[in-house]
Amino acid sequence: MDKNKNIDLLVISYDGYSDIWDTFFKSFFHYWKECPLDIHLLSNEKSYNHPQVHPIKVGQDISWSDNLSNGINQLKKDYVLILLEDLFLNQKVSMTYFNQLSNWIIHNNPNYLRLCISHKPEYFDELVGRIPKITPYKTSTMPCIWKRSTLKRILQKGESAWEFEIKGTKRAYEYDGFYAVYNDLISYNNGVIKGKWRNSILKEGNEYGLNINTTSRSVMTPFEEWIYTLRKFRSILFNRLPNGLRLVFKRQ
Repeated sequence: MDKNKNIDLLVISYDGYSDIWDTFFKSFFHYWKECPLDIHLLSNEKSYNHPQVHPIKVGQDISWSDNLSNGINQLKKDYVLILLEDLFLNQKVSMTYFNQLSNWIIHNNPNYLRLCISHKPEYFDELVGRIPKITPYKTSTMPCIWKRSTLKRILQKGESAWEFEIKGTKRAYEYDGFYAVYNDLISYNNGVIKGKWRNSILKEGNEYGLNINTTSRSVMTPFEEWIYTLRKFRSILFNRLPNGLRLVFKRQ
């Protein structure tokens, strides 16, 4: 069996973010030209006009978790690579590395594989590390590959993406088989924060070809972007702490 044939790729979105789909997919196909997976876009009623993008329409927008649960029920493969629509790729995806990881999935049957570095995982083998059974943000929505059946069990109706990362993490404590890469497979920029374009993403000459004068979405003020940068720096420092300290601080 082709090692990639048991993984779907799902871009999580909804119709209210359709204005950024073009930017997302332009960056995606620029940096991952050779993507071997079937690519699906989760939405309510709208579609994106591209021959390689298959719509997964879930109808009424109920909640992030309801939409995702309904969407993955329409997929057929055992694993799903999840991307959020406001994370724009900024480096080429290595097919050699991706093939190594997809082959690893066949042989190790994980519940979850994080594809970006946040907190350094425990050593498992030379390719990936193990995420501790009890750890903050175990169900992070960073680019990752989920076993679809496990994701379905952890999702809970009515939750936002933020609630899924916090409350879903606690539900995931009962599961082993959570892993993370030592080196990023997917590198990206956060393009939209709390519904607003990052000002730095819209600067003249940006790599995504955006125009601050024609966008229909609000733009973060310099102060808002400064607060975002500060929080991001705090998150980086938090993730450098040993897991025990991270658990202590997260309970505060």
